[in-house]
Amino acid sequence: MNLDLKPNFLLLNTLDIENLRKLDRIHPYPAKFTIDLALEYIDKYTNKNSIILDPFCGSGITLLASKVYNRKAVGFDINFIAILISQFKLLDLNKEELDYLKNFNPKFNLVKPYYYKSINHWFKPECIEALSSIREQIKIYSKNNKKYILFLNLIFSSIINISSNQDSDTRYASIEKPFLNTKYIFNKFNEKLYNAINIYKNINIKSTKNFKVFLHNSKKLTQKIEKDSVSLILTSPPYPNTYDYYLYHKHRMCWLDYDFKFSMENEIGSRREYSSLKLPKEKFNNDLLEIFIQSNYILKNGGFIVLIIGDGKIAGKIYNAKEELLPICKSLRWKLIDYSFSELDKTSR
Repeated sequence: MNLDLKPNFLLLNTLDIENLRKLDRIHPYPAKFTIDLALEYIDKYTNKNSIILDPFCGSGITLLASKVYNRKAVGFDINFIAILISQFKLLDLNKEELDYLKNFNPKFNLVKPYYYKSINHWFKPECIEALSSIREQIKIYSKNNKKYILFLNLIFSSIINISSNQDSDTRYASIEKPFLNTKYIFNKFNEKLYNAINIYKNINIKSTKNFKVFLHNSKKLTQKIEKDSVSLILTSPPYPNTYDYYLYHKHRMCWLDYDFKFSMENEIGSRREYSSLKLPKEKFNNDLLEIFIQSNYILKNGGFIVLIIGDGKIAGKIYNAKEELLPICKSLRWKLIDYSFSELDKTSR
């Protein structure tokens, strides 16, 4: 699949596209499709009256692209951090609000260190103190304003893993990081904060539509969306046995008082299921079928579905996404109208 599309949109210029890409990069999230791709499909398959659904909204790319086109959109995910990132990208902030956020300049104050089980394995004592201090100051400075809480918590979340002993966002192992100290953590927070504010100042995309983002299992879509109401489903289901979203975001969820067990128990396609618990590929196919049946119910007759998915490996055998998904889709009377693919290089995992 060509991920370097250059949309020829009348309402966007090169600067707009680049700022949207920068907005997408403020908080790390793996295995994303690009804003360019989302804009391309929304432009192709919707009109001003369309409702767009992403049942695996992840980092909110579909929702952000829908906002650009002033379309109604709904997103679902079972990961608290995905919801946080998605809601952040949909914020409308005026100059006064951005100036207020810019004036947030946390200083180190000794507060009661935050604690949860295993925190001392994953964080140095001075890092716990620094993060605890920022966490408490966010609560005070936000003044119970939902926008400020969301914005500052997103920045806070974005520095959690780099402030920990966790190797990376794609490797859950504890390693020694000699550079970690109080000064580093505060500098990183302020750097991310000012960068995010400057990006928001350069984005002039407003929307009159309301967007809904649900922390909700997509196997129960019909609890939240009306029948025959959606024109386009644009989504990227998990790549099977490739990644544990709950695990790599676990410390972010813990620091923000989210229940990571909810995300763990509702996640599909995870390495936990297929490498640890040794479940068969049929479990993943059945999970997708459940969600697609729900999707079928809320999709308009003649609506479109765009699925962006990667192959995986289960029980030592390649999971060919196209070959596995086509029979599922055909059983729902979905007609394949187009597809494309790209191959990763040989060194990629």
